[in-house]
Amino acid sequence: MKELGEQPDALRRMVEYYSDEGLPKLKQWAVEAKKNKRGIFTGMGTSEFAPEMIFPALADKGIEAMTIDAGEWLHYPRPMKGLPVLISQSGESVETRMLAERLTAPYIAITNNENSLIGRKASLVLLMCAGEEAAISTKTYVNTLGLLHLMCKAVCGEKEIEKGLVSLALAADRMNENDRAGIAETALLLAEAKYLHFVSRGPAMAAARQAALTFMEGTRLSSTALTGGAFRHGPFELAGMGHHVVFFAPSGSTHDLLSAMAHETAAKRSKVVVITDGNIEKTAGLKILHTPNLGENLFPISVAMTQELLLYETAKQRGIEAGKFRYGSKITVRE
Repeated sequence: MKELGEQPDALRRMVEYYSDEGLPKLKQWAVEAKKNKRGIFTGMGTSEFAPEMIFPALADKGIEAMTIDAGEWLHYPRPMKGLPVLISQSGESVETRMLAERLTAPYIAITNNENSLIGRKASLVLLMCAGEEAAISTKTYVNTLGLLHLMCKAVCGEKEIEKGLVSLALAADRMNENDRAGIAETALLLAEAKYLHFVSRGPAMAAARQAALTFMEGTRLSSTALTGGAFRHGPFELAGMGHHVVFFAPSGSTHDLLSAMAHETAAKRSKVVVITDGNIEKTAGLKILHTPNLGENLFPISVAMTQELLLYETAKQRGIEAGKFRYGSKITVRE
């Protein structure tokens, strides 16, 4: 909870860094991205799927992007054309570190530790500026998202970087706008689940995948993240008594699709939670949590505190201390 509460200040620290000392690094990234026209983002867990937040916006700017599990790339090499971007908050995650040692092409590192192995070997290091973190990813997650947002803006020039910095400063100011009472009530609902689905689309899939990963870490509930389309193609058969699902439904191009699916799922007697920055009709069986409206592209940041508080409260209801690892550690050093 201490680290969770430090997120706004961590995000402000990153904004300050890229307003000054880090600005040339953003510009250098933009030159490389436009030259290669394709980015290959890789990491493990959060580091692998956080970049999904910016893929639609990068595509609009003529930059193709993809993610790949660093361990899969390491053990099953394949031809990759594009600019590698290695992401690791510690810079020492075993698969990402081994991949950095093997790569012959120049790569860009996104890390919280520029003196780590992936930082030392990189042609360019983009710092998260998140500060120390010991528990489940909170500050490093949000700052990774914020940095990725700035990287996307940088492709369009310095004026867009300035707009990105302003939007992140606003996000930091509004991160604490949470429905604490509603979150506590929702945790009671989720604590009784046997498994959880997290469903979304577009940039918000970064939030859904982060939620699935951290709920498994922190509440020990089996969880899966699915796009709205993937949920319809098979898993929808699980809807009904005993089924629990959380929809991330930001205002945007698929808000109405996700809203309609949430209502349909609730009508089949699933326990349904919708986390949104928009308007959704209240109906029986539907629990709604509202987050600040910062736009669809920044939704994963605006929703971060809500989903982390929900994780904490759900774990507490299940008699678990969120963030206390039983078998692993903050830095994974063993494959």
